[in-house]
Amino acid sequence: MKNQVFKAEQFRATKWETAEDKAKFANHLVRFVNSGYNPNLFYDWFYRRLSMTFGHIAHFNRHGFYDVWFTGRESRREFIHHLMMWPCYGDPEYTYSDVEKALQQHFNQ
Repeated sequence: MKNQVFKAEQFRATKWETAEDKAKFANHLVRFVNSGYNPNLFYDWFYRRLSMTFGHIAHFNRHGFYDVWFTGRESRREFIHHLMMWPCYGDPEYTYSDVEKALQQHFNQ
């Protein structure tokens, strides 16, 4: 991926996913936000992971999640606020808490 913000070395692999998977997700979230929340970048794999981070829950489907968080200026602002306020629970060996913290630092710049 071009212009990678995050590298695998920054993250700890879990039992189920690699550090590379974590970096891919983090970089894609940055790309998605920078694109203005382009719906063409809201892939199934990305929705599945995003719905399991920052305290989100899965919606009925990918389109429902997108509609709740990304269709208006206020919902987009609330998404970033929610992301920034999340306390990043868990051990990075089992969760994406290390990715969540890194993304918070990135969006706080």
